[in-house]
Amino acid sequence: MTTTVYWSARDLDSSPFGNHHFILILIGGYYGLPPLVTKEEGAIRFVTMGGFKVGKNLEYQPNNGSDVYSVRELLNPKKNRSNWQDYDLERNKITAPGGNGLAFAEKLVQLAQNYKINSAIKPVSYNLSDYNCSCWVNTMFKVAGVTKEVREKAGEFSGIDWGEEDLLDEDLFKP
Repeated sequence: MTTTVYWSARDLDSSPFGNHHFILILIGGYYGLPPLVTKEEGAIRFVTMGGFKVGKNLEYQPNNGSDVYSVRELLNPKKNRSNWQDYDLERNKITAPGGNGLAFAEKLVQLAQNYKINSAIKPVSYNLSDYNCSCWVNTMFKVAGVTKEVREKAGEFSGIDWGEEDLLDEDLFKP
């Protein structure tokens, strides 16, 4: 199995009518993605990365509990689907620019770490219609070299999406 990257969306924690966007990386082989802790579901290893509203700001969180649960629900629904919450994860594969999935995943991890450092210095105010989780994912992919055409197609999911074509300041993702 190769390392594969997806633009993913799941139902919001509090409502099935809106989507939360995040990046899902399925990890092939025995590779890790330092400094992230890899999650597992059966024989499949994965990592999630997303932007979240924390207080008034848009902050990066790896392996958020709800994101991880939604991936586990997709990979093993008989074991992981609850009667009270269904996350309805959707995903769109992002072909790695340059063709190397592991190198692409490593680049995304580095960009997320850069965002974490830079947004601590220059906080980004969360805004549901602009600077939100989908905008965060879109900007990550743009800075990583994914074309606008691919991003526009990959950011479309069933349900309500806000800001999936908006962009943050790209310098937030750079060293």
